[in-house]
Amino acid sequence: MATYKVLEELRPAETVTICLPLFLAGDEQERAFARLQPTITVDGCAKLCAKRGTEAHSGPVSAALVVTEMLEHEAELSGEKSTRRLTEADLRAVDVVAQRIADEVDSILGQEHRRKAPIPFPASTGCICSRSVPAGFIVVNGQRVTVAGLPVIFRQMAAAGLKPEPASGPRLLETVRIYNPIDPAQEPAYRQALVEAYREYCAARS
Repeated sequence: MATYKVLEELRPAETVTICLPLFLAGDEQERAFARLQPTITVDGCAKLCAKRGTEAHSGPVSAALVVTEMLEHEAELSGEKSTRRLTEADLRAVDVVAQRIADEVDSILGQEHRRKAPIPFPASTGCICSRSVPAGFIVVNGQRVTVAGLPVIFRQMAAAGLKPEPASGPRLLETVRIYNPIDPAQEPAYRQALVEAYREYCAARS
């Protein structure tokens, strides 16, 4: 619930999530995303299963949070598993954990959070796997193409200091391919389109 609160309310324009079951099962797209992007793990206890699993398959994480360490009054929690029967203490705990995650997001980005237009996610109580990665658009050979994850990719590349120049094309393409199938024959056109879109993004950002 705390993670959903960050994704949907606190930092909707800065965060996405991967599917941990797919990640642990060996899905290369999920593992590549965690390998290339700053990643925060949120574990329920000191066994650190999410952190250990992520680092085993994708390398060091940017931050590792443990729910039990973030809650001063854990004994007050009801232990209720249904979101419909949570107590006031449970809801306060959700807020505490969500805010800590949001603080880590801000720290990783290296700037104070500035609210942007939220990325719309469909309301759902199901697995986060059913939700879409935020999308952007580029123009490839005169055609408008939807690119999943593009807003997040551009933000993270800019934060990492990637320059909006042709030499950055391969890195942009490599990152975009994590969630977007690209015909090898179209790679040169995609690289050029990504560099142009990234240049426009950086110009608008400055």
